[in-house]
Amino acid sequence: MAITIRDLDQHYYMIEDLKKLTKTNVTTKALIQGGYLAVDLGKQLEAEMESRIKTEDELKQLKEKLANFIESQRALLGAIN
Repeated sequence: MAITIRDLDQHYYMIEDLKKLTKTNVTTKALIQGGYLAVDLGKQLEAEMESRIKTEDELKQLKEKLANFIESQRALLGAIN
């Protein structure tokens, strides 16, 4: 299988950065470890997105409760006066 690579300089620097990141001097090993890192980061991103959605839902519920409390307080004060 033949692979055509364009922007050789860009790829060279990316691979060098990947070697530094994975702490290896072997290109294929760095690429494989980089792939595993990408998969792990993808899983972490998915978990963080789920956590964010859950937190936003909780915040929405708390805001609704607070708005209901304030409205009830106003109604009570209006009934007293």
